[in-house]
Amino acid sequence: MNQKIGQMGIKSIALFMTLLSATILAGTARASALPTAKLRPDAAIVKSTQTQIAQANLNDYASSWAEPFIKVLIDKNIIVGYPDGTFKPDQPVTRAEFAALLNKAFELPPIRESIAFKDVPQNYWAAAVIDKAYRSGFLAGYPNQTFAPSQNIIRIESLVSLTNGSKLVPDGSPDRVNELFADAAQVPDYGRNALLTATQKCVSVSVSYPVNKNYDPNRIATRADVAASIHQVLVAAGRLPALATDSPAQKYVVNCANVAKITEQDLLNRTSVGTVPEVIATAVRKPVNAPATGITTPSAFGANWGDLFVGAGYQNNLPAAIAPPGDGNSTVYGAGIGLGNARDFVGLEASYTAAGTTVADRGGVNFKLHKLLGENVAIAAGWENAIRNGYTAANDPKDTYYGVVTGILPVGNTSNFTASVGAGNGRFRTFSDLTADNNTTNIFGGLGFRFSENIAVAADYNGRNFSVSLPLTVKLGDSLGLQVTPALLDVAGDQNTGPKSRFAIGGGIGIHF
Repeated sequence: MNQKIGQMGIKSIALFMTLLSATILAGTARASALPTAKLRPDAAIVKSTQTQIAQANLNDYASSWAEPFIKVLIDKNIIVGYPDGTFKPDQPVTRAEFAALLNKAFELPPIRESIAFKDVPQNYWAAAVIDKAYRSGFLAGYPNQTFAPSQNIIRIESLVSLTNGSKLVPDGSPDRVNELFADAAQVPDYGRNALLTATQKCVSVSVSYPVNKNYDPNRIATRADVAASIHQVLVAAGRLPALATDSPAQKYVVNCANVAKITEQDLLNRTSVGTVPEVIATAVRKPVNAPATGITTPSAFGANWGDLFVGAGYQNNLPAAIAPPGDGNSTVYGAGIGLGNARDFVGLEASYTAAGTTVADRGGVNFKLHKLLGENVAIAAGWENAIRNGYTAANDPKDTYYGVVTGILPVGNTSNFTASVGAGNGRFRTFSDLTADNNTTNIFGGLGFRFSENIAVAADYNGRNFSVSLPLTVKLGDSLGLQVTPALLDVAGDQNTGPKSRFAIGGGIGIHF
């Protein structure tokens, strides 16, 4: 029985709650666009004959899906290539490069004063174009007075900038449309109005649209993506002629003739989201407000398609009665992936946890089905240790089934209260039931408060004892987050073993691809 209780102590690390918050936070603090800008007059987009000849040598975009759009812009000298004679259509576009493209294609009259961005020195190659894009209100910086010039821009952000900046306005007709984008649920609130307007004006362009009906709003924008969008904005504004009707690139432009009168409610109805959310018309993307979860109990929020996470946990000074054989410390490793989509239908989080000196010693496969109910409430059902390896003793941990509900109460842009309540058997049983191997069901729960995107505090009850933790999160990139969670486990001491509170730490990296 001691081995079984020891494994329950190892499971109490609940590694994947640490990893989940890192996954949710990955890639969530980007800047978007503000309105206003005038299209550059025709005369201003013509440069020297020498430059035009250099651009004529570009040939690496000939096989690109966006070749017809790019060719027109190069011929008009609205977009230029690199000194080595390439265009690099598949290369991601950084915020600095996007600012340069805006300066090239549009006239940007100032509407506000300059700001000295901490990460844009005066001698930086794009300092002048960033300053102009900011002063025009076309682009914004971050609250800490940075611009993140080297950060890649995502497609929906570039579309918001181009749509608002060129002052395109939507048709308010309520006519309904049955089909728009299959991935419309992935469009953030701040980008919905821009996508609606752009679609009505034949500006929505996507390489994924012909086959999958996807816009790919959160994919990093390439030079081909931005070129196609700029081309269509200039067409919508009457500055360029439309592509020929038989052009092979026409299939990438969402058929605006069929969706010219789509409304935002139509877009939401297409994905069964429900009522129209308030459109966020601010310069900065809505900050992340991730759940503040405990460390020994599960949350109802989970990983979706495109989410990966890996990590490890450690705890020391386990009481002799519950420690693994020959060791008063324990280590756990794990990894997981998200499948499905909890907003559209249901998400499935699949993970593997291993305990011991290597990942192959002892381990189990875990599953969690989870569903979003609105923006701030989720429900989930889980099955831990569904498949086991390395557990040979009769008293090794068996299956654990549970159900849980989690709610978030936002109290600021990045602050919230989080509460979870659930019921389960297996590792959630009382100490006496674990000892007697009674297959009973017990209640568990957790409370947390997030102070900011980086710091939270949480406490939970796992059916046997209480633990407290301090989740610390750091954004490492657009789609990458790190979370480290120091914790004090079993603060009241396990029954029959004395007051054996112990330190634990878990860490994980979440990736969204």
